[in-house]
Amino acid sequence: MKHERYPDNWETIARTIRDAAGWCCEACRHPHDPASGYTLTVHHLDLNPVNNNRCNLVALCQRCHLRVQARYRPGQQWLPFVDAPGWARRRELA
Repeated sequence: MKHERYPDNWETIARTIRDAAGWCCEACRHPHDPASGYTLTVHHLDLNPVNNNRCNLVALCQRCHLRVQARYRPGQQWLPFVDAPGWARRRELA
């Protein structure tokens, strides 16, 4: 499998996503605060660093980033008795 690279303008793309989220995690809503362990990252929902479409990128603190990466895949069906995460509902992914 070919390892894909982030584009040269990744920092600009990531800043745009963080700015759009108000520098808060889209999952837990905690503000970017590295001193307290809440560093805001940008996650590729499909795990493909080449796909930088806005609907594929979500601003998440490192804690939520790890949880989302372990549990969510694009097109995933949510069980009717389990609420989809707030960030997925807000983005109309659920």
